[in-house]
Amino acid sequence: MRRGIRVIPGLVLIAALFSPTAGSAQSQTPPNMPPQTLPQGYETISALQNDGTANANAPKWSAWIVESSRFMGVPSGAFMPDRATQPPVDLPVNVGILKGPDGKITLYDTGWQQQDYIYRFNNSCCFAPLRDQMRAIGLNPDDVTDIVVGHGHWDHAGQLDAFPNATLWIQKEELKAIDWALAYPDPKISAWNTMSLGAGTSAGTGKPGDLNNTCARSPACGYPPQTVMQISGKIISGKAKVIDGRMDLGNGLIIHPAFRGHTYGAQLLQANTSNGQLVFGSDTYSSWLGIKDWQVSNIQQTDTVQQFLAYEKCYMLTGTATDQVPSNCVAAHEPSSYSDAYPLTKFWWNIADANGTRLNCSRAAELSLANGESSHMPASPDQTKCVAVPATLPTVNPETTNPGVPQ
Repeated sequence: MRRGIRVIPGLVLIAALFSPTAGSAQSQTPPNMPPQTLPQGYETISALQNDGTANANAPKWSAWIVESSRFMGVPSGAFMPDRATQPPVDLPVNVGILKGPDGKITLYDTGWQQQDYIYRFNNSCCFAPLRDQMRAIGLNPDDVTDIVVGHGHWDHAGQLDAFPNATLWIQKEELKAIDWALAYPDPKISAWNTMSLGAGTSAGTGKPGDLNNTCARSPACGYPPQTVMQISGKIISGKAKVIDGRMDLGNGLIIHPAFRGHTYGAQLLQANTSNGQLVFGSDTYSSWLGIKDWQVSNIQQTDTVQQFLAYEKCYMLTGTATDQVPSNCVAAHEPSSYSDAYPLTKFWWNIADANGTRLNCSRAAELSLANGESSHMPASPDQTKCVAVPATLPTVNPETTNPGVPQ
């Protein structure tokens, strides 16, 4: 049953073999470091404010988000505990796309691969391959040189192999956490396989070929084999930068640690744009309304103190007072994305292919333009809400399928 994770313990070894890139952590003495904070994950308010000011002189980036897929009918309390009495919500899976002055593209997250076995459980819709989405909005996926993942979960690092020449930027703490979670001896904690073939009461109904959620929110739940194999593949092939804390890429992009803001090795990406500093937060910033109202969301391996401190980082980096509305925090799962209710994403449209056919109801939003970049938004954007339920599921043969082993 655990054959599929034999490669996993090597991730920490791999992380150790790669010395963190020089200059990754800010040099400062943490005088008031909060509990459970690693020194390399700590940034002072003054240092963050300085990054917000200094980075404004760096090259500017154009920015878009695309909806990799959509979780449908999620109970509000499962997403944001403070809103448990509200109706269910649909949650987009947003991917950030940043284009620099040299035309090269950096991705923040890569979304998921809906054809994975995982989507059978998640009542999802609207998936389209990221490369197809990029082409459809006028961007060349072959121009992607770098990928910064907010964390390594399957719905945010699911298409790494679609960009074989791009360099992955990932925190050493994320690799350590993956290894720890998957190798832990108690299966209540190390239940790493989101889906399993029904083989008994522990897997659900026990019917042959039935697929059931088997780990819910255990620490390892978000790291299924296919995603972990893609992450480790980047590292083994030399197409990864394993960093340890803050990293200034020197071109208007700065990576900031947000350890335990969602996962142990979560990270943010600050980008200089014509509209000021954008801060991409993946699941640490699952909900923009959560950041605005100071409420936790999407708790996985989250320390709520660290999630709030990560919220504060966006306020500081964007120069927003903490009693004001932080307009430039880019959230991964904000329910009001692609509407005026989330102003950053109000310039949105349903993505269509070259023939004008909707690309499975996935959406895009234009966040900022720079360097003479023309708008990629259609002159008459299709803004009718669209929902596409997945088609026939791939066939599973219970006689030959080993639970958890990539198919």
